[in-house]
Amino acid sequence: MDRRKAIGSAVAVAAVAVTARMARAADNQIEIFTDHWRKSKDLTLKVAEAMPTENYDYKPFSDARSFGAELQHLGQAEGFYLGQLGKGRAPAAPRGDSSKGATVKYLGEMFDWAIGVVGQLTTEDLTKSFSIGRGASMTGLDLLYQAMIHTAHTRGYREMYLRNKGVVPPTYAV
Repeated sequence: MDRRKAIGSAVAVAAVAVTARMARAADNQIEIFTDHWRKSKDLTLKVAEAMPTENYDYKPFSDARSFGAELQHLGQAEGFYLGQLGKGRAPAAPRGDSSKGATVKYLGEMFDWAIGVVGQLTTEDLTKSFSIGRGASMTGLDLLYQAMIHTAHTRGYREMYLRNKGVVPPTYAV
């Protein structure tokens, strides 16, 4: 074998090895995100379950959303951000029903859908640019982070509603 062929073969083998490692790293990253969404679902549903049924319409001030409506807003934002990735349509929030039963059911469906979306993602999806309206665009990774941040913010805000009603929020475990 001449020297050029040997070097070419070595480069090709190295490229395959690097590509395989990158693919494994991307798969691992998706697994980490999927695991995060499972944990987020668990904690969000614990927050939702902690509020007594009769307090789902509670608002700390008149122009705030009720506890149930705010949790549904959390789900709608998840659906908006993750829906931009083009992996399926998010479940619709219940119209005019922010009761505990309707809200917990919706959040369970929404998180199951979200976990399915995140589990389908590829490295290409994370780096691709998505237009989200009004001239703005984000990468798939940006969309994931926006969904995570919004969910954490909104869930934390709901925990203050719980405290206002004398309910100790579930322990943070994400």
